[in-house]
Amino acid sequence: MATITTFDARVAARTRAAAQILQNKELLTIYQRHGGLRDDLEAIRSHGQKAEALSHARSGGKTIEAAATLTVLSAFADLQKDYAAVMAVVQAVRLDLLTAGAAEELVQTVERILKNEAPVVYRPDPTATLDAESKGKPKRKAVQSSSQESLRAEIHKDAVALLGLTDIHLALKRRGITTARLTALRDAAQALTSQLSDRATKKGAGKAATDALRAAVTDQKAVWSACYRILDAAAQEDSRIRQLLKDSMGKR
Repeated sequence: MATITTFDARVAARTRAAAQILQNKELLTIYQRHGGLRDDLEAIRSHGQKAEALSHARSGGKTIEAAATLTVLSAFADLQKDYAAVMAVVQAVRLDLLTAGAAEELVQTVERILKNEAPVVYRPDPTATLDAESKGKPKRKAVQSSSQESLRAEIHKDAVALLGLTDIHLALKRRGITTARLTALRDAAQALTSQLSDRATKKGAGKAATDALRAAVTDQKAVWSACYRILDAAAQEDSRIRQLLKDSMGKR
């Protein structure tokens, strides 16, 4: 089977598997009982998240030219990684609020923050058929933009909103998300603005992104392969882990 060198469904599945086991104390205990470490899973998840972020950066078309250096690409990948971690906790806090009978308006505010409100762009729909009204032109469908700037703006907006929503700060702190971390997330997103608009560094950006992406995928594969027998042993004990491995389409 060909070696994986880019972000694809298998890399995403491995990332998801590691994240799910980390989030479930029972599954994590089973993995650890067979000789696994939390660090194994965190490495698999981290490399996968970086690969996904770099994949977005590389496929951003003109946007990738604005973030031409590997330094900028890495900074953006780190920003997305921290944002994903923060929003995962916000998702859990939403349930905490519902369980505690919090005001509906507060819960709805949290739900709005969780919703991806990246700008909508229109792209050709390859699944659409041509008709008389289209005059020979392919139909277009609305999709959320995955450009770096739109994602950066979304991250900045959500960080600002969370900082302003003081009613959930205690609940966030209980789960390890402090106002200092939210402030750092906001500031990191703001700091990327000028870097993303600097087209003078566009030369070599594509190669830098590709090399960094391949490195992240290779690093994830190395950890996954090293720990696969432990994961497989844990899967024999629990059907949930077995399904996660099945979704990852094998160890290679």
